[in-house]
Amino acid sequence: MIRVYRENDLEDMVRIWYDASVIAHPFVPASFWASYRPAMKKEYLPFSENYVYEQEGEVAGFISLAGEIVCALFIAPEAQGKGAGKELLEHAKALKKRLFLKAYRDNRKAILFYEKNGLRAAGQEVDEYTGCVQVLMEWEDS
Repeated sequence: MIRVYRENDLEDMVRIWYDASVIAHPFVPASFWASYRPAMKKEYLPFSENYVYEQEGEVAGFISLAGEIVCALFIAPEAQGKGAGKELLEHAKALKKRLFLKAYRDNRKAILFYEKNGLRAAGQEVDEYTGCVQVLMEWEDS
């Protein structure tokens, strides 16, 4: 079930973001992700438009939007590959006419997921924080 985020979801969301980030981005030191935990909890997530994927009463994933920008789409590692990411992305598409996001080029699993779900690469840039190349991706309602 997808629902609007509640303040008491925040701890679970930060945990999911951290756990999934460390696994999906082995090319970025885990210490980088750990250093951003406080900011995710106090600055980024509370000020985004958040939707959580709830499974058996537990938060299993979430998507965060800032207008048409997908700031985050993370699924708990144990819940990945079961459709939660697709459902959250489809939910965002139903709310917006266009979506934009950045995914690390070396995270091939994410790039393939987004392409399979209708997004297309629209360019690349170097992430100023990690030095890694990000693929700019977009989707527009036809």
